[in-house]
Amino acid sequence: MRLFPFVVLLAACGDDHVIPPEDFGGCDGLVEQVANEAGVHMPIGTGIKWSSNPPAIGAHYPTWAGWDRNYQGLERGYYVHNLEHGGIVLLYNCPAGCPDVVESLLDVVRTAKVDPTCEGSVRNRMLVVQDPLMPAEVQVAAVSWGQVYTATCFDPYVATFAKTRYRRGPEDLCNDGVPMSGALITFPP
Repeated sequence: MRLFPFVVLLAACGDDHVIPPEDFGGCDGLVEQVANEAGVHMPIGTGIKWSSNPPAIGAHYPTWAGWDRNYQGLERGYYVHNLEHGGIVLLYNCPAGCPDVVESLLDVVRTAKVDPTCEGSVRNRMLVVQDPLMPAEVQVAAVSWGQVYTATCFDPYVATFAKTRYRRGPEDLCNDGVPMSGALITFPP
């Protein structure tokens, strides 16, 4: 059984309510709500401390990463800004490599519905990102603004999380960010 180092407390009507993590999918999948934090812009390169790992809310860089891309390395401060815009970030942590997991995450992006609010060549607000800073027991994560799904392996529940949490950020924007070093994800014709 996996344990996470934080407990979420939310205040509602003056009372504190603990929202317990919920198990989803296989692979020891766990969805957790992260307590609300302000989305403050920090200078690029600033060290930021988040209340969850991987981060799902809070301070971030003023620039967001280009959508529809696969990033081998992307600082968290960029992708947290993508979350603020209602995006979904699919993460993986495979020190020895895991091409099958990466391909499964890319397929989640490829099969997601086209977002009609997106501008230019952007298909939808999703990224696939390698994140070696996730806990060692977490191989796959899906993150939206305020929620984190973590698992010990790829499970199809990732697609369900992405579908139900898409466009839930406080800023509903789908204009493209900066491509940085991300490779464009190829979509079927």
